[in-house]
Amino acid sequence: MLIDGNDEKNFLLSIVVPVYNVEKYLKRCLQSVVRQTYADYEVICVNDCSPDNSQFIIDEYEKRYPQLIKSYINEENLGLGKTREVGINNSNGQYLMFIDSDDYIAPDYIETYYNAMQKGKYDVVIGGYTRDLEGKLKKHFAKHSIWSLATYPIACAKMYRKEFLLKNQVKFSTIRCGEDIYFSMALYCANPQYKVIDYCGYHYYYNRESITGSMNYEKNHEKFIVSIFNEFMENYDIYNLKMKDRKVIEYVYIANMVNALITYGHGGGIRRMKEKYEYWIKDMKKRFPQYRKNPYVGILKPKGQTWKIKLGVGLIGDLEKIHCAKPLLYIISLV
Repeated sequence: MLIDGNDEKNFLLSIVVPVYNVEKYLKRCLQSVVRQTYADYEVICVNDCSPDNSQFIIDEYEKRYPQLIKSYINEENLGLGKTREVGINNSNGQYLMFIDSDDYIAPDYIETYYNAMQKGKYDVVIGGYTRDLEGKLKKHFAKHSIWSLATYPIACAKMYRKEFLLKNQVKFSTIRCGEDIYFSMALYCANPQYKVIDYCGYHYYYNRESITGSMNYEKNHEKFIVSIFNEFMENYDIYNLKMKDRKVIEYVYIANMVNALITYGHGGGIRRMKEKYEYWIKDMKKRFPQYRKNPYVGILKPKGQTWKIKLGVGLIGDLEKIHCAKPLLYIISLV
């Protein structure tokens, strides 16, 4: 039984659900989690001091499914990443999965990942996701390449071997935006055995009210990226990595910065884009002085990357190598 902390069952899988201000979506999430074709798992809900009625919903489901669901309440607001770690520390499973509380999963979600995990000695199984934009669904399949591990910054839609994460101290950032970028890089540096599956049973609900959904040119996303890499490079000595892996981390930085400028800079005007661009270049020259020689940056590069990232990062990256990226970014800022 899960209720008595001194008599806990060792489940095969633990699902960690961080909860904050999601009363409109939480029932849908939990309903999808309890209706799985796979049976040997526990659900750990961690309330990150949510000010709404989310805890009442958690209590309701815990009463209905006492052997399946258990909950914790943080003493203070920790943010998404560190709240997930609270769930990890209180989990009993051999494997771990993360589900955000405004998202939901297909009935065969756990079973599909678990079956894939059993086909080899894998540390992580990576799947795609289905984006739910106000009822309009679009599948995004993960690429069968290393880039699904390094530049696919979503901690959900994956199954992890918990022992591997703990042994290699794969953790989340303390930064309150982009926690999954940090986690993905830490996971990549741990050199896991991984498998990619053609499955999109994770439904990512595009919540316009979330931090990511509400991000625009008025919010300096590029500064979040710098903060994430500052913390990462304090905790990981990337210069002890093989040159190939070091260049992968460098590429992750460039890709996220280009995405920040294009996605959150369009429509903001030339002056604001100029500030963002100069902030990026100053940081990049200091952090990665040889960035123009990165072998993964360029049109149609790298192999195995998504076309969207290839085109965006490749075009801006190639133009920056000849000091011509600024005019294109200025045009984007006016669109």
